[in-house]
Amino acid sequence: IDYHKTIVIEGAGINPDIYKFSIEKKHEIPIVLFASRMLWSKGLGDLIEAKKILRQKNIHFVLNVAGILAEDDKDAIPLELIHHWHNEGLINWLGRSSNVYELIQKSNIVALPSIYPEGVPRLLLEASSVGRACIAYDTGGCDSLIIHNYNGLIVKSNSAQELAVELEYLLKNPQIRLEMGANGRKRVKELFSSILVINKTLQIYKDTIGC
Repeated sequence: IDYHKTIVIEGAGINPDIYKFSIEKKHEIPIVLFASRMLWSKGLGDLIEAKKILRQKNIHFVLNVAGILAEDDKDAIPLELIHHWHNEGLINWLGRSSNVYELIQKSNIVALPSIYPEGVPRLLLEASSVGRACIAYDTGGCDSLIIHNYNGLIVKSNSAQELAVELEYLLKNPQIRLEMGANGRKRVKELFSSILVINKTLQIYKDTIGC
């Protein structure tokens, strides 16, 4: 297919009127949220390594982890290891959540260091709409939503060390987080709202059939 005849639609979009903007709450220890299927390729392992690096520097955060177990997948993180991480204080295992929106609201940062071939990750869309600074790897649809140093941070894939550096920056700069959160909300409303995606899709169909 000729490249000039192709059109990219940035995901399914979300409704920003449902995922309402809110100022992050101040916590004695900042909260970072990871919510995804429990697959190694989603990046939880690197996030935990980054936490270990920062803990050695006496920089602390609560890592809330919510997600769906994928026991039949060869890429699955074993439940026993998840419980071990929880018992060691590396994560706060929440299990499967029916209200990720509420978890985002309670968070200061949302992280998805995924090397999985994502579209536009819904978690990052929802987090941006709510106004949370996001951090992600330079993979697939993650960097189509997140603009580095604008509404979040993009990190080189498979680099727990660099992930730790960028997490430290966000943890130490709450004002930067607020600015990124506001920019994320703006970006979702301008480019990723469901009504825009629907209208763009309908227009493509109309143009295709010559209406």
